[in-house]
Amino acid sequence: MYAELYRYFIQHKKLYLPGIGNFILERKPAEADIINRCINPPSYSILLQQESVKPSSKFFAWLAAIFNISEKEAIIRFNDFVFDLKKEINNGSKIEWNGIGIISKGLGDTIRFSAEELNSSAKAVHAEKVIREKAEHAILVGERERTSVEMTELLSIPAGKKSIWWVIPLFLALLAFMFIGWYLSKNGLNTASVSNTKKNTPAVSTETYKQLK
Repeated sequence: MYAELYRYFIQHKKLYLPGIGNFILERKPAEADIINRCINPPSYSILLQQESVKPSSKFFAWLAAIFNISEKEAIIRFNDFVFDLKKEINNGSKIEWNGIGIISKGLGDTIRFSAEELNSSAKAVHAEKVIREKAEHAILVGERERTSVEMTELLSIPAGKKSIWWVIPLFLALLAFMFIGWYLSKNGLNTASVSNTKKNTPAVSTETYKQLK
């Protein structure tokens, strides 16, 4: 029955044997190895948990179908198998279960289990990260959706071209303030310094007509 129970274990990832424990097939997912530029395949390991779990009716229905017997006969055959297995372990025998591991007696009433190393037929796959510099994708800017190409073009505009218009007016205003400061420092801050100091002389008009006598 070892081969049949191993088949069930591989299909359902778990197998409970009363008085021994619950065998669980644990799967470690594939993982990326950045240093070696590859993806390692999934790995598997077998655990034995010392817990009491009642075998399901589906298990006995499956076992009955495998041996082509009734479920009642399948229950009896399974219990006899487990009884003989525990008897051998308690007598100090090491049970080497192909595909599962080695089962033996531990301290007290415990069960010692050494899982068989499972070697996956899958191999590591070479993988390198692909960087697409000009790949276009949508970006939400505020409430407007833009493409990555549009944002790259907007952000690549030199800062001088976007804000150079204010330089000339600022320069002219600075010159005007400098001139006013120089003028006031030379002539003083009074009304005479900012008024016209030239004396006006009224012009003498010539006669535009002659009186007849």
